[in-house]
Amino acid sequence: MNVLADAVRQHSHNGFSPRLNPASKIPTNSRKLLVTTALESTWGKTENILFLGEWCKLYERRHICAQRDHETVRFHWNDRDKLKRDYDYLQSLHHSFLECLAASLNEFHQVDYSVRYWQILLDPWLMSYVAVVFDRWECLRIAFEQNDEIEIILPEEISAAVPPFSYSEFIARAPYSDEWNHALYQRIIESEHSGHCVIRRENISIGGETKDVQISASSAPRSALSRFALWVDRLLGCRFSKYKVVFLSSYFSWPSLIRLNLAIGQMPRLFLDEFKLDEASSDSLPSSAGLDRSGMRLNFQARSAFEEFINQSIIHDIPRCLVESYGALRDRARSVSTRTKAIVTANNHWTNVHAKAWMAEQTNKGVKLVILEHGGSFPAYKELFDFEEDVADIKATWYLPYHKKHTQLPPSKLVAVFKKALPRAETSLSRKYCSIIGNEYPRYVYRAHYYPMAAQCLVSLNLAVRLYKGLDEEVKQVFRVKPYPDQGWNTRQRYSDILGPERMLAESKLNRVFCLSKLIVCTYPETTFSEAMASGIPTVMIYPEHLYERHPVAFSLLEMLRSARIIFHDPMNAAAHINAIWKDPAQWWSRADVLHVRNEFLRQGLRIDGAWLKEWVPFLKSVVA
Repeated sequence: MNVLADAVRQHSHNGFSPRLNPASKIPTNSRKLLVTTALESTWGKTENILFLGEWCKLYERRHICAQRDHETVRFHWNDRDKLKRDYDYLQSLHHSFLECLAASLNEFHQVDYSVRYWQILLDPWLMSYVAVVFDRWECLRIAFEQNDEIEIILPEEISAAVPPFSYSEFIARAPYSDEWNHALYQRIIESEHSGHCVIRRENISIGGETKDVQISASSAPRSALSRFALWVDRLLGCRFSKYKVVFLSSYFSWPSLIRLNLAIGQMPRLFLDEFKLDEASSDSLPSSAGLDRSGMRLNFQARSAFEEFINQSIIHDIPRCLVESYGALRDRARSVSTRTKAIVTANNHWTNVHAKAWMAEQTNKGVKLVILEHGGSFPAYKELFDFEEDVADIKATWYLPYHKKHTQLPPSKLVAVFKKALPRAETSLSRKYCSIIGNEYPRYVYRAHYYPMAAQCLVSLNLAVRLYKGLDEEVKQVFRVKPYPDQGWNTRQRYSDILGPERMLAESKLNRVFCLSKLIVCTYPETTFSEAMASGIPTVMIYPEHLYERHPVAFSLLEMLRSARIIFHDPMNAAAHINAIWKDPAQWWSRADVLHVRNEFLRQGLRIDGAWLKEWVPFLKSVVA
């Protein structure tokens, strides 16, 4: 509570203050038109535009921006010291709302569950929600503080926003949808800034299709192999109901999962019927008649204008699966006949509402919950408001433990792929490219974290381009880019326009790109770097250090990798190194000093070897003992 109170005081002096001269008295030709999203129907005709952020300017529509006089509000989390203050504040706020919402939902549904139970159901939605609303609030606050002469175009008819059904629906909208974000910005403006700008109501439509990047598995046609797996899984489900450990989206390959289940003395299952991935749709969970969320009460004491706004908004925005459809959700969870002592999952605690509800019910009965990192490399300075550590009994990590609930284990995602502790760099005629692995983040902020946010991801692209320009002509000829799947910044087209379309790799599978590479160049210190290091193919990494603040537990290893010239932050230094080793990267990769550092990375950050069962089986037996 002290952290929250201190943070509120820190933010209160930055809050909006009334102006002596309302914008309505300012001559029309001196005002700036505030544009909050890429919806061009809100851009007016010839006005000077004040873009709220780079996310307003789609790359494919850059010719439209070029025709207008405009400026852009500086992104508030470019100040990474502010990010650190805000992160701590939002983490405290998240926990305060968590306790209030748990009490409110208990009262509303006439149940009596623990905060942990409700956190399993509310997070990661709540973790993302408080950061999303705060980011949108801060963007507007700064725009109004720095500009006295603002007008904005809003639609004449305002359609009521429908709460998301689940976190999956929320996260398909908040980071990507201009319509969804425009509606949120509008709510904040009308709540906090309407007296300090000119609002032009125009007959424009803000509706439209929301970009849905998460497609329910139930909507995709099943292959013959998938149908066979479902048939076998159903057959086993009819025969067996008691399990020592239930694995739900654990990221083990099917052969590895069979081996692990048999090793602990149980039949393997995928539980495909019990937890169908149809949580993005409300069709399978009808709403309870007579439930009115306006009757919910939240015992939260707001200490700032922002907190008052989010306090008024959060009841409306809670996912429908936890309000109108909660009764059906809980009934479905209770109907699952499977009994177990432990649940192991890598991502079902994020997106599968049916699995989440079952986990909440089971942990309430004393079942252990083991959460696996679904990816990993160098851990972030802080991450996810520690919600996974809060809800889990144990969190299995790729990296060395730095929390009392952490246990380092061989990554489930990689145990079937890499058989040896340190694979050699195999030579092959097909390995000819200097392949750079691109990265991209969504256009809009979707949580507070120590990674690039919004347009900050373009810094990595610029580093990659500068690296390319410093390469010898021989390397440039085989330089290829594997762009990240489009998150709204269209980095594939940006790379193509700068380097030429012949530099773009059409291959979408990362492991196949690795197989084509003489040298792998990673651009971010996350899972892809771990996979590249595990592949045994010579690898270097260049990334903007100031946008990837890492946890102190990783400092010494990061310095070792820099000294071994595996990690770089300066593109010219990286280019000089690549030029020097290009004739035979494997020779450099096999040098004693480099081998030592590679082994140290595997020890601290990856732990892959052929004896993974010898670590996993005793661990699981200790969990269920």
